[in-house]
Amino acid sequence: MRLRRSRLDRLEADVLHERRPLAPILRQVIALGGHAHSEPLRAWALRELQGYEGIDVPVPDYRRISAPLVMDGFAGMYRFEEQPVSMFDLPDFARDDLGNELRLGKGVGQIESLIARSAGQTVQLGDAMAADLAVLMSQNSHRQVLRLYWAVHPSALEGVLDQVRTRLVQLVGELRATMPHGQHDPTPAQVAQALQNINIVAGDNSSVTVTAPVAVAHRRGSARAEIAGGPQQSFPRAAVAWTVSITLLAVAAAAAWSVWL
Repeated sequence: MRLRRSRLDRLEADVLHERRPLAPILRQVIALGGHAHSEPLRAWALRELQGYEGIDVPVPDYRRISAPLVMDGFAGMYRFEEQPVSMFDLPDFARDDLGNELRLGKGVGQIESLIARSAGQTVQLGDAMAADLAVLMSQNSHRQVLRLYWAVHPSALEGVLDQVRTRLVQLVGELRATMPHGQHDPTPAQVAQALQNINIVAGDNSSVTVTAPVAVAHRRGSARAEIAGGPQQSFPRAAVAWTVSITLLAVAAAAAWSVWL
């Protein structure tokens, strides 16, 4: 007679299989959190699936990765690509929020897709406001900035996924430690106890401090590929949009006034 595999058995088998995608595993965690009436667990798994873009939930620390902020464009007849951007290249209002740290807000499915499409080459990730910033950076300058983006090596993206998988393994281990032999599914109290010992950032504004220290080894390598990036969490959208709009209107008004004169 074949014994029934519990939700936790299936989750453990899948999360320990290094080649299994994380997105379907996180959906199992949502179901497990629903069965155990754990809102923090469901919220964290849902945020990892849907991403942290366009919401008020802070991007977890393990999703902050080092990546050079670079630009493409023209300086006279010379075309440059992946030229590093310094603090002095940026408008004043953007200097505090932009730099060589990327707050990766994409869902794990998108991250896995970026890695699969990169073929070991760098992934170019930009923000929805990057085009407007490029226009501002080109004004009163000897160069024309065409694109502004982070050049991210796939190993950095893999490191984020490794952090998520490690937390899932930790979750399974903590649940196993709290459950007596023969119990199939964890109780709400057991899930709550397990979460006390794991560093997971819940998806709501409540504090479920799950920030377990995890060592991630990044592979060395270099190459390049253009992957279209979606909106990121990094730029202060409202502030940038308002400042960009005012600046562009001012430039247009000045141009119109000079023509009238």
